[in-house]
Amino acid sequence: MSADDMASRFARDTANHQMTVLHEDGLYRHLRFEAPSRGPIGPFVLITWPYNLVVKSGWTFHFDIDATPDMFVLFRRTAFSGEINPGYWSEKVRAGRDEIERFDEDSFERQVKQYVVHSIRDGEAPRGIGAEVTREIFEMGDIGHEHGARAALENFRYRGWDFGDLSEWDFSEYKPGFLHSCHAIRRGIDVYDAARKAVAA
Repeated sequence: MSADDMASRFARDTANHQMTVLHEDGLYRHLRFEAPSRGPIGPFVLITWPYNLVVKSGWTFHFDIDATPDMFVLFRRTAFSGEINPGYWSEKVRAGRDEIERFDEDSFERQVKQYVVHSIRDGEAPRGIGAEVTREIFEMGDIGHEHGARAALENFRYRGWDFGDLSEWDFSEYKPGFLHSCHAIRRGIDVYDAARKAVAA
């Protein structure tokens, strides 16, 4: 599922969610979001205490940062209302790190092909490089996982041409569970802020 598909699905599943305040004492919050009419579809929970936020949405992630007592402030400040910032937010995850990213074979294939095309256009690659890359890497390479994909690139040689330094190549994508949780945080904070404004009006 693409990031856009995940965002659309989350918006659809949580469109009618209502907030229940289970506990609120300053920065100590326990908030539940669900649509009673939808039963178990898409409920999520936000729990905060100074410098910490936990989101439970089918997956659990614990965020913390020493510089921000109210974690709602951090998430508001680093993304517009209704939007998420998974790159920056992933750096603040304490627990659940193994659920943030995964190897993406489509990203690997796209980057390899782009690199080869640029090398051909720049006159750096020998004739026949495209066919050789297709045969050696995409047809014969063990590229279903990151270790095999990187090994295929590192071991590739054709008429003196190779893929060079691979240290900066990134073939990962955010896992659906992490993106879902990021959307839950953003949606929860937006609903919370709207409720506070309604009370203050």
